[in-house]
Amino acid sequence: TIDANGSSGSLKRLTTSKGPDVSPSFNGKTGAQIAFVSGRTGLPQIYTMDSDGANVQRMTDQGYAVSPSWSPNGQFLAFAWIRHYGPGAPGAQDIYLMDIASKQWVQLTHDGGRNDFPSWSPDGRHIVFQSSRAGGEQIWTMLADGTQQKQLTHSGSNTQPNWSWK
Repeated sequence: TIDANGSSGSLKRLTTSKGPDVSPSFNGKTGAQIAFVSGRTGLPQIYTMDSDGANVQRMTDQGYAVSPSWSPNGQFLAFAWIRHYGPGAPGAQDIYLMDIASKQWVQLTHDGGRNDFPSWSPDGRHIVFQSSRAGGEQIWTMLADGTQQKQLTHSGSNTQPNWSWK
């Protein structure tokens, strides 16, 4: 870690697992937690830890989980998950929402295809994401409860959406 402007502090390694630890997402509400993807147990899973690297907790326990994104209020993580991954498994990747305190999750998308890279609106009411459900990678939006899913882009390849916070 290092301070945001890079002018002070020193580089500090927060994880030491033998597997890759990637895709950090900082809890913008508290600044005290980081969600990340780790391959330390084989397939990628979602983990959280304190911003100093302590208190590492595995949040998903199966499948292939990636792209964590904190809600603006710091209470939820949206992420992409193939719950049943491997030979003969259905293979659909959907967007899920997890309550951090209870570790309870709910599936937000329910279609064939690859749904990935969820990103919260600044007010926490919407989630934008990338989906291949209509053929090709396009940008979609939905309410944070998974309803009112709407395709925003219709041509080309549009990936990895993110909200502007200004």
